[in-house]
Amino acid sequence: MKKHLYRCLWAFVAIGGMLTSAPAPAQLLATRYQLPARPAPQESQNGTTLGAFMQELKTRYGIFYTFADERLETRPVKPERADSRLEKTLRSTLKSAGLKFRNVRGTYIISDEKAPDPEPLRAAQPGNPTSFAPVTSGSDASSPGPALASLETHRNLAQAPPVDVRVSGRVTSSDDGKGLPGVSVVVKGTARGTSTDAEGRYRLDVPNSQSVLVFSSVGYASREVTVGNQTEINLTLQADVQSLGEVVVVGYGTQRRQDLTGSVASINEQTIKQTPLLSTDQALQGRSAGVQVTQTSGEPGAPISIRIRGGNSINAGNEPLFVVDGYPLTPGSSLNAINPSDIESIDVLKDASATAIYGSRGANGVVIVTTKRGKSGKPVVTLESYYGQQTLRRKIPLLNARQYAELLNEASVNGGKPAPFTPDQVAALGTGTDWQDELYRPAPIANYQVGVRGGTEGVRYAVSGNYFKQEGIVVNSGFDRISFRTNLDMTLSRKVKLGTNLLFARTTQRGIEDQADGRGVVNNALAMTPLTPVYNPDGTFTEVDIPQIDIRANPVARALATTDQSIGNRLQGNLFLDYSILNNLVLRVSGGTVIGFNKNNFYVPNTIYEGRSTKGYAQVFSGLTTDWLNENTLTYTKEFGKHRLNVLGGVTLQRFNYEDFRAATQNFSNDVLTFNNLFTGGEPQPPSSGQSQSSLLSYIGRVNYNFGDRYLVTLTARSDGSSRFGAGNKRALFPSGAVAWRVSEEAFMKNISFVSDLKLRASAGLTGNQEIGNFQSLAALGPFRYVLGSGSDYAPRVGFSNVRVANPDLRWESTRQVDLGLDLSLFAGRITTTLDWYYKRTSDLLLYVPLPVTSGFGSALRNVGETENRGIEWSIGSRNVTGASGPGAFTWSVDFNLTANRNKVLNLGDVDSFFAGSSSGGRKYGNSSIVQVGQPLGSFYGIVADGIFQNQEEVDRHTTTLPDGTTKKIQPNAKPGDRRFLDLNKDGAINGSDRTIIGQAQPRFFGGLTNTFGYRGFELTVFVQGVQGASILNLVRPELENVSGSFGNQFATVLDRWTPTNPSQTIPRALLVSNTPNFINSTMVEDGSYLRFKVITLAYNLPSALLQRLRLGSLRVYVTGQNLLTFTKYSHYDPEVNTFGADNLSVNTDYGAYPTARTILGGLTVSF
Repeated sequence: MKKHLYRCLWAFVAIGGMLTSAPAPAQLLATRYQLPARPAPQESQNGTTLGAFMQELKTRYGIFYTFADERLETRPVKPERADSRLEKTLRSTLKSAGLKFRNVRGTYIISDEKAPDPEPLRAAQPGNPTSFAPVTSGSDASSPGPALASLETHRNLAQAPPVDVRVSGRVTSSDDGKGLPGVSVVVKGTARGTSTDAEGRYRLDVPNSQSVLVFSSVGYASREVTVGNQTEINLTLQADVQSLGEVVVVGYGTQRRQDLTGSVASINEQTIKQTPLLSTDQALQGRSAGVQVTQTSGEPGAPISIRIRGGNSINAGNEPLFVVDGYPLTPGSSLNAINPSDIESIDVLKDASATAIYGSRGANGVVIVTTKRGKSGKPVVTLESYYGQQTLRRKIPLLNARQYAELLNEASVNGGKPAPFTPDQVAALGTGTDWQDELYRPAPIANYQVGVRGGTEGVRYAVSGNYFKQEGIVVNSGFDRISFRTNLDMTLSRKVKLGTNLLFARTTQRGIEDQADGRGVVNNALAMTPLTPVYNPDGTFTEVDIPQIDIRANPVARALATTDQSIGNRLQGNLFLDYSILNNLVLRVSGGTVIGFNKNNFYVPNTIYEGRSTKGYAQVFSGLTTDWLNENTLTYTKEFGKHRLNVLGGVTLQRFNYEDFRAATQNFSNDVLTFNNLFTGGEPQPPSSGQSQSSLLSYIGRVNYNFGDRYLVTLTARSDGSSRFGAGNKRALFPSGAVAWRVSEEAFMKNISFVSDLKLRASAGLTGNQEIGNFQSLAALGPFRYVLGSGSDYAPRVGFSNVRVANPDLRWESTRQVDLGLDLSLFAGRITTTLDWYYKRTSDLLLYVPLPVTSGFGSALRNVGETENRGIEWSIGSRNVTGASGPGAFTWSVDFNLTANRNKVLNLGDVDSFFAGSSSGGRKYGNSSIVQVGQPLGSFYGIVADGIFQNQEEVDRHTTTLPDGTTKKIQPNAKPGDRRFLDLNKDGAINGSDRTIIGQAQPRFFGGLTNTFGYRGFELTVFVQGVQGASILNLVRPELENVSGSFGNQFATVLDRWTPTNPSQTIPRALLVSNTPNFINSTMVEDGSYLRFKVITLAYNLPSALLQRLRLGSLRVYVTGQNLLTFTKYSHYDPEVNTFGADNLSVNTDYGAYPTARTILGGLTVSF
C-alpha cells in the first residue's frame, strides 16, 4: 500500500501543474518538505537483494515489475539455478524468501507471502474484483514508507475530513477497451487514493461531492473528474502521445526520448490509426517537421517523393534510407508491399548525430519503420475493414463543342484563312463530348485486415493478413495488395532470446500512360476535340480527323485497350539472436534477406491509333532482386552512481544483386494472345538483359554517456567500404558527436514548477551519399550493331566499343551537418515544443563533367561542386482540454509543425551554371531549369512575358537601342493582341539569351496541423497540410491556352481572350498558328502554394459497459474524408504534383500527371 501512496503522491504533483488547474496543496507540500529517499538496494552477504535480482531478470527477459511494499526491494534473496522458464525461476527464488508474485497484464507484482488478498468490492462483480484499501491522513504514522500521510503526521498537519462518499468504477484503455490495472486514482489536493485492480476496477471513499478524482497511468493522458452526485464513475483513458514516445527507435537500438541528443521525430501507432493510409510513406506527410512529402501522382500504387531537410544532391539520389524492422532497404524500394496497419511506429532520424550510424547512406536522412510485435497475455484478435469511393477532385473547365468551333473560326480568320464552320453549323452544335467524363469514374477502394497478437512469457507473436484493393479514377487503372506478416519473439533461457520478422506481399498495378511527352491519356482527355465522339457508329474507337487539328490519340481507347500490368512479389525476412554474455553485455547476431520478383506485361493492340503502325506491340519484362544482410553487434550498459554508459560496436555486411530480362515483338495477326505468347508476333525486337552487384562492408560504433540525467554525450562513427567507388576511395569514416543539457534537472529549476522538461542540444557530424549506379568508377564497353559483309555474308553484326571512361578516384558525396535544438515541455507535458536550426553542406557532388571532343567521350562522372541547405524546424503539441469535468467530457489536442528550408548551389567546379530539367520534347522548349551557383535547385529558366499589346502604338514603342545607337523593334511581326516579352540582353530580339530565372520550385515553408476533439466516445480528427512559396511549371497551359485550337481543345479561360472589344491582359488573340517564341516563358510558371484539408475523420468508440455485454475488447467505427478541400491559386488539377517523379532536376513540373482523388470511406475496427 505504501508503494501506491508514493506513486499517487508523485502522480498528483505532476498533474497539479496542468494549464487549467490552480496550484494544489500537494504541490505546496512537495515544495516545502523533502520526501525521504528510497534506499538503494544493497548486496547481501548470503546472495543478493530482491531489487538486484529483479533488475537482472528485467535485463535478461525484458520484464516489468513492481513491489507491493517498498521495503521488499532490500530483502535478501538467494537466486535459484536459472531455468529456461522465467516464472519457474522466479517462483522458486521468491518462495524461499517467503515472497510471492502476481502477473497483472505483463507486470510482475512482488508481495509478502503472508500479505492478505485485497479487499473485495462491496457490490460483487464478475471475477470477484478487488481494490486497495482507501488511505486517509489518519493512517498509522509509524508505518514505514514514504506515504504523504506519514509526512503530514510528522509535520502536525490538519487531518482530512471524515469519509462520507464512496465511489467505485472501472477504468479502461482507449486502445482495446480492456480494463487498465495499476491506474492511480487520487483525490485531488489530498494524499487519499487507490489503484485499479487487474480488471481496471477501483473503490475509494472521498470527503464530499465536490471532490475531484485524478486518474493517471504511465502511457496515458491523465483525467480529472468531479464526483458530484455520482457513486459510480467509469471512464476511458486515452493513450498519451508524449508518453508513448518515451522510447524512440534509433539506429541499432532504442533510447529514452529524454536521453536523445540528436534530432529525431516520431510518429506512433495512435497517430497512424487516425488516418486510413494507402501506403507507409503517406504517414510522414505533414506529421514531422523537416520532412517534405510530395504525392507526385494520384495513380494507385505510384511512388511518393520524400525530402528530409532539403535535397543535397544534383545527380545522386535524394530519397531517405528506409529501415524496416532493422533491415535497411535498397534505395528506391517500393514501400507498397508494407501494410500500414502493421506499423507500430515510424522514427525519422534527421541530424548527423542520429544518421551517422548509417554512414554512406545517411546524408538524406533515415526513416525507421517498426512493425507490431507480440505481447504476453491472452491473444487479442483485431479485425479492420474500410470501404469507400474516390472521385476526381477537380474538373478542368474546357470549351464545349460550340465554343470550340467559334474559336477555330476566329483563329482561322485572324490567320487569313476561311472559317471551317458556317454559322448554321456552329448554331447546331451542342456541348459535344466531355472527355473528362468519359475517362474518369467513381472508383471504389477497400481494405480488409485481420491480426492476432499475444503470447506467453516464453513466446510472443504477432500475425496479420491484409487485402487492399484500390481502383483508379481513370478507367482500367488500379492497385491490389495481398500481404502476410509474422513477427515472433522467444525467450529460450535467461541468456538467450530469439526473434524473427517475416513478410510476404504480392502487388498488382494496372497502369496507364499518363505522361508520354504530353500525349498521355490525361493530357489527351483535355485536348481531344469535343466535336469527336468516343466511338464510331460501328463501335470502333474514333480518332481526331479534322483539318488544322493536332492529331491526338483517343484517350479512352488507350486506357481501355492497352495492357500495362506490373506484378511484384516480395519476401522479406530476418532472424536475430540475443545472447547475454554478462548481465550488462549483450551480443546480437542477425541475418536476413529480401527477395523481390517483378514482372511487367505490356500490350498495345492494332485496333487503336498507337498500335496501328506496329500492328500490335507486346513486351514482357522481368526483374529479380536478391540482397542479404548480416549484422553482429555488442552492446554494453553500465550504471555507477550518477553515471550511465551505453556502448555499441559491431560489423555489418550487405550485398545487393539485380538482374533483368526484356523481350518484345510486334506485327500480330490478331489480339487474342497479347503478351502471353510473344512467338505469335511476326517481328521480334532485339531482346535485352542485365545484371549488377554491389556490396557494403561496415564497422559501427556508438557511445552514449549520461551523467545524472542532466549532461548527455553521444559519439558515433561508421566506417563504410563500398564496391561502387574507385579503387582509391573504397572506404571512408563518417563520425558525429552530440551533447545535450537537461536544464530542467538542475537544482535552480526545481522551483519552476510549470517547466516539466527543458533540454538544449547540439550536434555535428559527417554523412555520405552513395546512390549512383554500380560500376560507375570503371570503364565500360557498350554493344553497337552494324551491317557488314556482301552477298551471302551480308548480315547484321554486333561489336563493342568504349562508352565510359574510368575514374579510379570516384568517391561518395559527403554532407557535413550542424544542428542546434531545444526541447521544452510545460505544465506536466500539456505543452511540448521542439525547435531546431540546422546547416548542411554537401561537397564532392557526383556530376557529369564535359570532356574534350578529342577524347572520344562526351562526359565523365567526377566529384565536383557543393550545395547547402539551412533551415528552421518548429513543432508544438498542446493538450488544450483534457476532459477534467467527468467521464466522456470534451477533450481537445493540437499538433503543429512548420519548416523553412533554404537550398543553394555553392560550387559547380569549372562552370558557374548548366541547363537541366525535362520539359516537352515534342514542343522543343529545351531544358526547363538552370543549375546556377548562388541559386537553389529547381530554378525555372525562361523568357519573361510582359502583358499583351493593346494597340499598334504599343508594338511600335517596344524597342531597344543597340550599341551602335540605332533603334530596333523587339517584336516587329507582332500585332495588337499578341504577347509582349522582355528583351533582357538588349539585342533587339527575343531569343534564348533573354532567359532568366522565372520561378523557384523550392517552397519557402511547409507544415501540418492536426486538431483532435473527443466527446462521449466520439472523436473528430482534422488534419491540414500545406506548402507556401513553391512554383509549378505548368506545361499543359501553353498547349491548352494558346488560343489557336491547333493543339486541340482549350481551357475555358480562352473565352476571355483579347479582341478589339475585350482588351485582355492575360489571354492573347486567337491565331491559327501561335506566334509565341518557342521557349519556356513566365506564363507557364504558377504559384503552387496550397492549404489542404488532407484528412477529416469522425469516429465513435463503443463505451466499455456495452463492450463488456458484447464480450468485445474494443469497437471503433469511423467515416473519413481525404483531400476534401484545397485552397490554391494553381489552375490545373492539383498543386501537389511532379510528372517526372522524384527527379532532382525536373521538380514541380506538371505535364499531364494523374490527378489526385477525393476519397470518402467508412470503416470498422473491432478487437476481442
